[in-house]
Amino acid sequence: MSSPQNTPNVRDIVESYVCYRKVAGLKPLDRSHKVYQLLYHAVQRTQGLLTPELLAWWWAKRATEQPQSHLARVLGVVPMLRYAAGRWDIPPIPALPERGSAVQHAPHLFTREELTAFFLACDTMHKPRRCRESLLTELEVPVMFRLMYANGLRPNECRLLPRECVDLKTGVIRIEETKGYIQHRVVAKPDMLALLRKYETAANGILPGRKAFFPTAEDGYHRNDWLCCQFNSAWYRYNDAHATAYDLRHNYVIANIYSWRGQGIGYGLTDRLLALSKSLGHTRIASTLYYFSLVPAFEGEMADELESTLERLADGISI
Repeated sequence: MSSPQNTPNVRDIVESYVCYRKVAGLKPLDRSHKVYQLLYHAVQRTQGLLTPELLAWWWAKRATEQPQSHLARVLGVVPMLRYAAGRWDIPPIPALPERGSAVQHAPHLFTREELTAFFLACDTMHKPRRCRESLLTELEVPVMFRLMYANGLRPNECRLLPRECVDLKTGVIRIEETKGYIQHRVVAKPDMLALLRKYETAANGILPGRKAFFPTAEDGYHRNDWLCCQFNSAWYRYNDAHATAYDLRHNYVIANIYSWRGQGIGYGLTDRLLALSKSLGHTRIASTLYYFSLVPAFEGEMADELESTLERLADGISI
């Protein structure tokens, strides 16, 4: 146990960890990141020191938290604490809280008619105010939702996409602002790449030199409630079934799995599944395996062989 004289200072740990990430080429941490929140509370509660009491307080579940958000808050500081453990005499890192049981949203499986109607609504969107904001919205919405559907991007990955992360020559898109900080890349197909190039020309004419690929009028990033509002406005213009913007990603995964019909199981499936899982930025193969329960194409005589293959993957492979 550290004495008060040699108890490490959280600010020193955070500054060292930030420098380490920079040298290692890892994504910079935003000032709203959990490590900075821990630093703030350390200053308020323990005179800036990393004490067992501070860790116990941070690990405790808040009354307003769900199990998943509680775990996410704790996990946000664990990499830094593990980094610090090899360099300072820090208190023991507590065990992770239980993951809990999250309610699984059943994805809406789009019909061809629903998608046609949805993208028609996106393409014919018209804002009465002819200001920079409305011009950008009319331009962005059809491209943003097509990109999510064509490449499986999460809503947050799409709206927080920096312009510098989109290579309009090769079609490679670097996903950095993502769930779980798992950076990955996707490649736009020729028709999607052509649309992105056309969008880039038009957006640059409205907001030259912008940093965000899908910017606000002030070249910031759109809020999540803005994206949800745009999706609902377009979706419910012609459709009645309940759906969310995230369902565009779900349908990308399901469409990929459907395309594997007739290609056999075994190691061919393993390769395709791993490639799909990496393109989605999944940290665990089990997250990708979930989608097989939504695809009836793999029922019947292929079911037993598929089950054996998937069990082997779930037990022995992590991304």
